[in-house]
Amino acid sequence: MAESSSLLLNLFIYLLAGLLAVPSAKRLGLGPVFGYLLAGILVGPWGLALIRDTQHIELFSKLATVLLLFLVALQATPARVHRLLTGIVSLGVLQYCLTTLVITLVGLLIGHPWHHALIAGLALSISSEAVATHAFKERYPMGSSLTATGHQLLLTQSMAMVPVIVFLPLLGFDALISHGSPWPRVVMGLIVVGGFGIAGHLMLRHAFRYVVSVGLDEVFAAFALLLIIGLLLIVQALDLPLELGALLGGLLLIRSEYGSAIRIATYPFTGLLVGMFFISTGMQIDFAIFIKKPLETFALVALLVLVKLWIVRNILRYTAVARQQRIWLATVLAQSGELAFVVIALAINYQAIPEKLAAQLVLVVALSMLTTPMLLFFAARRDTLPARQQTDTGVELGETADSQVIVAGFGRVGRVVANMLRENGFRAVIIDHSPDRFAELRAEGFVGFYGDALRPDLLDTAGALKARVLVIALDDPEAADELLNRVRREYPHMIILARAVGMTEEHRLLRDGADRAYSETFETALLMGEDVLELLGMKPLDAQAMAEHFRDMALESQPAPKERG
Repeated sequence: MAESSSLLLNLFIYLLAGLLAVPSAKRLGLGPVFGYLLAGILVGPWGLALIRDTQHIELFSKLATVLLLFLVALQATPARVHRLLTGIVSLGVLQYCLTTLVITLVGLLIGHPWHHALIAGLALSISSEAVATHAFKERYPMGSSLTATGHQLLLTQSMAMVPVIVFLPLLGFDALISHGSPWPRVVMGLIVVGGFGIAGHLMLRHAFRYVVSVGLDEVFAAFALLLIIGLLLIVQALDLPLELGALLGGLLLIRSEYGSAIRIATYPFTGLLVGMFFISTGMQIDFAIFIKKPLETFALVALLVLVKLWIVRNILRYTAVARQQRIWLATVLAQSGELAFVVIALAINYQAIPEKLAAQLVLVVALSMLTTPMLLFFAARRDTLPARQQTDTGVELGETADSQVIVAGFGRVGRVVANMLRENGFRAVIIDHSPDRFAELRAEGFVGFYGDALRPDLLDTAGALKARVLVIALDDPEAADELLNRVRREYPHMIILARAVGMTEEHRLLRDGADRAYSETFETALLMGEDVLELLGMKPLDAQAMAEHFRDMALESQPAPKERG
């Protein structure tokens, strides 16, 4: 009983410290990440020492790390990965490898062994996605070339964590005597990555479809949680780090057909979970090194920031980022980040670096993050383009869909409208809560999101902030009316076309704010599609001709009527 009471008390202290520190940090212009770090420092051994039990600190840190890596993996949406592979993946890899090489050379010049210097390079080269994301939201609109390029570089660094975790045991020379050769663990890691990548993808599709067919959201959530815990148990049984299991679990889930639903479900908790990680990190910062060697510490931080700033700025010359913005973006990515702490912790476990060097690296990473607000203040003066007036035709790498039209419901009406839009080259995103219809729309190649269209976060992800038209084709009249009221209230710029079941509902939808409402028939769907084409800029006669063409194609595709004897 005493142990559980102590655990609850520590959790209360964590949350209270974050609740007090984060608002204060935001008022000072530092951002939430720095607030969580300061909260950890405050309650840790170098602050008020409110939490002293090392076992609780280690347990909390391990749990926070696993959750962080799971959330990091959820950022690798199919849209992001596709854009990365067709965009600047080579530049992202070059930036990470070049930064690692330069930091490793600096470590060798200082006098560290090559494997210690290499680990420092692998860790310090990873920038903070939490800091960068907050900076983007504060200054630049989602979808600009700057934010797109920044997230691509960050995603490349995050994906580099998989090979780093797998091959890191090879640098644990001090563990050769006690633990033997690291190659069996490395080979097992490669087998697990390959096995989960192939078998997991093939099995998950059928498993998720079966679970979703039950029709209960809690069963869906329970299965996703069961899958993650199962993966963690497997990697633990194979003597592999839980961090690898968390990464693989997140990657498997986000790559599934229902990855968007899982990502949306975890979104409200993302900030808090990342904050818990930074609190745990802040508690482990050892300021004794700073007190003994303040000048050396400042010099290392300054050298790290300058090296990364110079490399990233030169890499950005080969991207779509405007020349005036490169200094600002390079400054955002010049610090080290949360994944650096993970690499350092794993290196300690593998006895790849001494604890004294690890403590120094943790301090350098934390201080580099704390320099970002001040450096951004000066970098912003070099950015001569208006921050909030920049636009772009792209979107922020999978954060929201790049859609002109959102179709809520993929039934008889929604399917016809979606096909007409696609045939005429317009981007449409479909939302549907039926597992069967969702499987159909994915099989037909549509961009779709599984879930209830009434969820505001799902509408945001589907691109409601940018979409011009919403087509409400839901089967449930009450849900359709509620969606109409919500969209009219929260997205007043959207034109709403709604399907109605009968004249009575048609009049009610028009009264409640729909721009146009239609009684349900196939001809109704054609008329809706024709109107959407007109609203998107097509000439009325051309839109009418396309509707007639689509009607003819639909009739030709139907089987000939059988003769009845």
